[in-house]
Amino acid sequence: MRIGKWQFRPTLWPTVATLILLPVLIALGIWQLQRADYKRMLLAEYHRAAALPPVSLNAAVAGDSVASLPRYRHVHALGHYDGSRQILLNDMQQGSQVGYQVVTPLVLHPGGQIVLVNRGFIARTPGVKALPDVSVSADTRDVEGILGILPVPGLRLGKVRAPAGWPKLMLYPSHQTLAQLYGTQLLQPVLLLDAAQPDGFVRDWRPNIGFPPVRHDAYALQWFALALALVIIWIVVNSRHDANR
Repeated sequence: MRIGKWQFRPTLWPTVATLILLPVLIALGIWQLQRADYKRMLLAEYHRAAALPPVSLNAAVAGDSVASLPRYRHVHALGHYDGSRQILLNDMQQGSQVGYQVVTPLVLHPGGQIVLVNRGFIARTPGVKALPDVSVSADTRDVEGILGILPVPGLRLGKVRAPAGWPKLMLYPSHQTLAQLYGTQLLQPVLLLDAAQPDGFVRDWRPNIGFPPVRHDAYALQWFALALALVIIWIVVNSRHDANR
């Protein structure tokens, strides 16, 4: 093909390389856009569910409808804390600080089912090996929070074993491991304690989505820009200037 004094004649290897790389770059850009949409959906779900008025977790347990409650739903639960069987989730991070998340079983009234309440974050004091004081009274109370899950690792290596004694210092325990500690009365969801509730620590609950959606949008733009640059390079490499015309 000739355009003015320029002749475009595709050669084999640059064309093969372009045909291989171009779909990959476009697919990566599309994947980043899909990740951005997914995380926007999670954030919207979080704000929508958390804004609803709280429902009774005790009533949901009695009606066998706990599984139907969506994640991030605002609930209240009547019961008492079992301060003698607490867990400290180790190596948790809050901003630039590293420390523990305090997980305390709440025994529901009157059925005796157990929901784990994440009471928040305590920073680790450098050089101090002693665990922080996380004691809490066993008074009957109506606890409010949002339904969530315990922190999960990006990759789980082997089975987490519970150490002896209480409180137990653990790193990313699974529900199965915790069910061995608390028995069949343990409910699946975890209650993330509201910031206004007493007997809590640092609480800044939000979906753990990693990069925000706008970061994925920026990555998508980069991949599409690389795809465009690849096409331009392919055209330039396969074009020749004809000075005789």
